[in-house]
Amino acid sequence: MPHDITTPAGRPVADTGPVGVDFAVRWYRSWIDGWNSHDPEQVRDIVTEDFWLDSPTTRHTGWDVRGQQGAVDYVRYVLGAYPDLVWEVTAPPMFATEDARVSFSWRGTGHFSGTLTPPGIPGTGRPFAFAGLETFDFRDGRACYLNATYDLLGLMKQIGVYRSPTGRGAAS
Repeated sequence: MPHDITTPAGRPVADTGPVGVDFAVRWYRSWIDGWNSHDPEQVRDIVTEDFWLDSPTTRHTGWDVRGQQGAVDYVRYVLGAYPDLVWEVTAPPMFATEDARVSFSWRGTGHFSGTLTPPGIPGTGRPFAFAGLETFDFRDGRACYLNATYDLLGLMKQIGVYRSPTGRGAAS
């Protein structure tokens, strides 16, 4: 029986009870494969119609990524900027004991050789490597909510687009 999750406001309703290990590992492999195949459409069927993606990028830009099409568009946006992006799982999943919630650790590597559109920042060709944690809530075998955490500022410094408040240029 689904229960109402009240924080943050508007978060989709998830199933109650824990998620099985086999399901979680198989589901996350599908998520990673969707990204690493560079075919954004592959994530469509593994998220719910009311899916909500909350990440440092979406919080910084104000982009409200919701629904299956929103997930596809977000993957397309990221891959447009980082066409050789590759994700790898770096640790076993972590499970909530009372909720349908699982967290996964990852590492992403590639080069900023595409364009960040919007706002239209051309690639610098610089390499990057960064790590993060994705926490998913699940309903009926699909993800309904994602809260991602990673160092967006560190990534922007690595790819050469961050300018310090003093205007001294991109960090090296």
